[in-house]
This record gives sequence, structure tokens and C-alpha cells, in this order.
Amino acid sequence: MNTRHLETFVWSARLGSFSAAALKLNTTQPAVSMRIQQLEKSLNLTLFNRTRRSIHLTPRGREFLSYAERIVALATEAQTRLGDPKSLTGQVRLGVTETIALTWLPDLLARLSEKFPGVVVDLTVDLTAGIWKRLEAGDLEIALLPGQASGPRLASVPLGAIRYAWMASPRLKVPRRRLSPPDLAAWPVITLSQDSVLYDMVDDWFRKNGVEPRRMQVCNSLGVVTVLTIQGLGISLLPPGIFRREVKRGELVVINTAPALEPIAFHAVYHRSGDSHLVQYLADLAQTVSTFDAPTRLRRTVTRRPPASPTAA
Repeated sequence: MNTRHLETFVWSARLGSFSAAALKLNTTQPAVSMRIQQLEKSLNLTLFNRTRRSIHLTPRGREFLSYAERIVALATEAQTRLGDPKSLTGQVRLGVTETIALTWLPDLLARLSEKFPGVVVDLTVDLTAGIWKRLEAGDLEIALLPGQASGPRLASVPLGAIRYAWMASPRLKVPRRRLSPPDLAAWPVITLSQDSVLYDMVDDWFRKNGVEPRRMQVCNSLGVVTVLTIQGLGISLLPPGIFRREVKRGELVVINTAPALEPIAFHAVYHRSGDSHLVQYLADLAQTVSTFDAPTRLRRTVTRRPPASPTAA
């Protein structure tokens, strides 16, 4: 029994197939099968019930999984803390929302690569709901997104917050006086789709004040929302801190509105089990690299969860 066999067993159990575990571990399916067979022989246990299309843990396999996860986690922690960082290899499946991808994500990946050059990041960029679903399904090990999670299976590290404001192209000639939700409801609104926290913010802001926008255009890219806004096709809720250059160039203006919009808090959320020490390092590094407002300045945390999830931009 060795840590490579244990790691292979852990990922086979989590992902539900030897082929998925092989992809995760950058090896072949026959190699995974061989490691599992050798582990079962050394333990004199049958860990999986195998069929042509799937594998399932046996009762003894489920019992052994908790031990294997703890051993793998301790081995990873020892290697991360005490060993040569260049010797650490593997893959981390990271999910982020576009707001982070457009800001400090490149710095985060560069810092991680400098520390652990042998670690490969499998990156997914999606809207908030999509990232949460992948995290809950086990397709991601860590997610950087709005909201936080609680419970024994997930840990959460604060990354700061972003303040949003209504913005428009100068060509729309939106009045410079302070505008209310009924005033803005007359303008076309451009925002992300319903799987995003941004859509919820827009919808809540209008509905709490008893109005609905005359027309809403939605898409799944913050970059596209920004381009359409610059072209004068509508107003949108955007973070001025990210689009300072567009404001300075006169492509966007901040609309004076009331009531004020609460900041949106972001977190790094990850699974506690398995090789979570490396993932925890990534979460802590994200907190260091983040350019968002410090958590101590927040007044509100927005939490989104999948409809069927016990935990969930």
C-alpha cells in the first residue's frame, strides 16, 4: 500500500469511474485499474463492485475511504509544507466567475505556477450557478465566486467584495441628477442571465421599489454586457473599480442613483477532504492576491446555492 495507490482509490471513488480518475491523475485507465487491484490485494479487501459501465464502493470500501482521504491529505500537507515545491505534481480543478477572470486571476495563476510548477490548473469560467453546481457535483475542487458555504464538507475563505453602480454610455444622455428605480426603469437594461448574482441584484433593486424595467437584455458574458453598454444599447450594473479606464476615456459614465447598492462578497470555497491542503493553499493565495475590497469593510454577504444543494456570479 502506497500513497499513489491511495490517491488513485480516492479519486476513483469520488469520480465514480476509473477513466475519470485516470484523466484527473494524468495517467491511463489500465494504470488506474492496476493500482486498485494492487491496493485490494495488499488489504485483502474488495473495494469496488465493478460493472461494464460503472464502479461502486463496497461497504468495506466506503469505510476505507475515510482513512484513505486522511492519509492522502496528510501526505499532501507534508509535501506542501516541508518538501520541495517543485516535486509536487497533480491537477487542481478550479472554477471562477468572469469578474475574477477579468481582474486578478492571471496574477493568481502566475503565483501558483511559480510556487508549484508541477501542478496543473484545470480552469472553468462560468456564471455563479454553473460554478456552484460543478463544485457540489465534485467536478471542481475549489471555486472563486460570490457567496460562501457552510457545513462539514465545504470550507470558505473571504476574498473581499466589489461595489457595483449603474453605468451607461454618454451617448444615451442619461440625466445627471439623482435617479430612482422608477426613473431607470424607462431605459433598456443589459445584464447577465438568471444564473448570475448580477441578475439577482438588478431584479431585487427594481422589485423592492415596486417597478420592473421596460426591457431587459441578458447574456452570459460580463465582457459582452460591457461592450453593449459602451455602444449605447442600454444601461447596466457594473463594478466601476474594474472599468476605470472606460470611465476615464469617456466610454462609460456612472449614473447617480438611490437607493445605494450593497457590495457583493466573494469567497474561495473548497472541499475539505482528500488533497485539500494544496487546495487550501490556493484559497489562501487567492485571498492574498485579490484586489477586491477587504472583508472587514463589507456590510453584506450574498449567498447563492443550487436549488437542491445543502450549501451554494
